[in-house]
Amino acid sequence: MLTAMLSSQLAIGWTNDYVDRESDAIYQPSKPVPSGLVNANSLPPAIIATTFVSFIVGAFLGLVPLVFLTAGTAAGLAYDLVLKDTRLSPLAFVLAFAVLPPFVWSSLDAYRPELLAIYLVGPPLALAAHIANVLPDIKTDAAARRFNLAVSLGRARSLRLLEASLLLPPLLTVATLPFVVYDRRALAATLVTYGVLLAVANLAYNRPGRDADVWGFRSVVLASVLFAAGWLAAV
Repeated sequence: MLTAMLSSQLAIGWTNDYVDRESDAIYQPSKPVPSGLVNANSLPPAIIATTFVSFIVGAFLGLVPLVFLTAGTAAGLAYDLVLKDTRLSPLAFVLAFAVLPPFVWSSLDAYRPELLAIYLVGPPLALAAHIANVLPDIKTDAAARRFNLAVSLGRARSLRLLEASLLLPPLLTVATLPFVVYDRRALAATLVTYGVLLAVANLAYNRPGRDADVWGFRSVVLASVLFAAGWLAAV
C-alpha cells in the first residue's frame, strides 16, 4: 500500500517539476531542474515508470483499492496540468483527500462506519495544506501569472483562510463527540501536539521571508498529518 502511494506521489511531484521547468528557470532557478541538478529529459520516463509501478502494485491490493489509487493519482496530475494556476487549485487536494481514506480502508480491510466522520473533520486540513504549500511562492507565482487561490486572495487573506482551515478540525471533532466514541487520552494527546505545531507555524508566518513561509508549510503539513493519524488512532 505504501509503495503504491509513494510511487503515485513521486509521479505527481515530478510531473509538477517538469511542467514548471521553463517558468522555474526564470523565477526559481535554484530548484533542481533549472539549476541543472536534475536533467529535465529524465523526468518523463521516470514519471511513466513510477506511475506504472504504482498501478501494478495497486492491482495486487485488489480492484477497489486500485480504483481509489487511480482517482487520487488523477487528482494530483489534474492539479499539475490544469488546476494549479486557477482559483480551483485546492480542488485537487480535496479530491485526493476524499479518496485516500477508502484507499487505506479497502487495502487493509479496516473499514468501520464511525470512520466516515473523517469527512467532517478532515477536508479543512486538505485546504490548509494547499494554502501552506503555495504561500512560499506567492510572489513568484504572481510574477509568473499563476493565478492560484493564494495569488488571487493575496497573502493577508490567504493567511486568514489558512488560520480558519486549521482551527476547524478540532472544533469539528468536538461536534462529533455525541456520535463517535473516542479514546479520550489519544485524542487529547493529538490535540495538544496539533496545538504546539500550530503555534510553531504561527511564529514562522509572523516572520518575513520565503524561508519562514517554508517552515510554516512544514509545520502545517506535519500538524495536518499527525492530526489525521491521531484522530484515526483515537476512533
